[in-house]
Amino acid sequence: MASNPQKFCRTSMTRSLNTAQAAEKLGVRPATLRGWKSQRVGPPFIQLSPRCVRYSEIDIETYANERRVVPCVRDTGRRDAA
Repeated sequence: MASNPQKFCRTSMTRSLNTAQAAEKLGVRPATLRGWKSQRVGPPFIQLSPRCVRYSEIDIETYANERRVVPCVRDTGRRDAA
């Protein structure tokens, strides 16, 4: 069975978070994170056993940063009188 050593090293070299810790970092409830996991959406996770799930701290930070929205200023066409 071939594996990707880069993915393994990246995950194994970072802090591992349980569901409650990962949810707190994302600002969501643990139930929300569990729902995302069952729908196969949300941040990557490590399924160690049927009842043991862990999240890489880097994956959680990356997931949040990828969803960062920077609003832009729209030009309304109005000009203030000087």
